[in-house]
Amino acid sequence: MNEILSQRRRALMLGAGALATLPSAAYAQAGWPSKPLRIIVPFPAGGGADVGARNLAQHLSTSLGKPVVVENRAGGDGVIAALEAKKADPDGHSIYFATASSFSYVPATRRNPGYDPIADFIPLTHFVTFTFFLMVHESIPGKTLADVLAHLKANPGKYSYASANSTGILGMAQLMVSAGVDMTHVPYKGEASVPVDMIPGRVQLFWATPAVTGQLMKDGKCRPVAVLLPTRSPSMPEVPTIAEAGQPLVDISPWGGMFAPAKTPKDIVERLTKELRAAMAKPDLMETMNRFGLIMRSSSAEELGQFTKAQLDAFAKAVRIAKIPIEG
Repeated sequence: MNEILSQRRRALMLGAGALATLPSAAYAQAGWPSKPLRIIVPFPAGGGADVGARNLAQHLSTSLGKPVVVENRAGGDGVIAALEAKKADPDGHSIYFATASSFSYVPATRRNPGYDPIADFIPLTHFVTFTFFLMVHESIPGKTLADVLAHLKANPGKYSYASANSTGILGMAQLMVSAGVDMTHVPYKGEASVPVDMIPGRVQLFWATPAVTGQLMKDGKCRPVAVLLPTRSPSMPEVPTIAEAGQPLVDISPWGGMFAPAKTPKDIVERLTKELRAAMAKPDLMETMNRFGLIMRSSSAEELGQFTKAQLDAFAKAVRIAKIPIEG
């Protein structure tokens, strides 16, 4: 009997020793997820990014068996949200929905935003390309972009344009430079706030996703005259691209991708990427996203990392062309 007990003790000790040699990441994944996840979104509720994040969160929650909440941290062109994500515990329970505003535009226009898109974050997967249409208020005459620009050029300083993200800022700044028009810039924290001012015509032009302008178009308050994509959008194929409308723009992408804080264990990063991509493959999610002008684009973590670096260069070039000053 004593010999049997001794053998059992030796087996238990060997098992404990084997467990002690497992990498910490394996321990982490074994208990992950251990609490609700959050997706940090750099814009207010109601806009295209928020709509996309909430639909993804629903599918991700089902597959993981844990709640996935959307946390809106608007302001500063995404800086507030990026700083929140940077300081989050690297345990796989915080995901940052980075867009071109915080990860491409801000580094190109601010010398020290307080974070580094490459060093402070780990790429998971590309998520969406936003479909931005140039929306024009009913008070501006003309059916085409050329008509609209001619009217704006004949009325310098009379009209205002809204921006709620880097695409809106850069897209309009470049359009003004190339077409020689003069308008007043009115910045907003997010897309969802703009329609309130566009209905009465306090602002007259806006690069926007259909997520926030659908009702305005139905009511005849605004109309799309161009889309900021290399090809026409399936959601409104009758609207020409900005290039077809005769206005060249540099190669910037209105993109969005999912990132984890730096130092998140590799095993959790791989599992999180796998779960995100599986959720994005759901046909019903694709259909919903297309309705709101959000083109889903899954990718590997490595592809997103390379893309992020390429867009840093593209936005830096676009900022120079648009003559946007560099802050501090």
